[in-house]
Amino acid sequence: MKRERAEFDVPDLKCSGCVERVQSVLGRLDGVQSVADLEAKTATVRYDADRTSPDAILDAIEKAGYSPTHS
Repeated sequence: MKRERAEFDVPDLKCSGCVERVQSVLGRLDGVQSVADLEAKTATVRYDADRTSPDAILDAIEKAGYSPTHS
């Protein structure tokens, strides 16, 4: 297992429902271990680099309807 950490800016998170939606979407990704700091409009994601990637995480956040950038 290759543990990595990545941070993403998600400036269009507007409410607690948005935060819950992104946490839920990322929590379903294979290899994502934790998601934190969404209240600050950033997502700090710990993940297994052998099972997912920053690009896959960005894609999942975009498919949930948000405009993330990799910090």
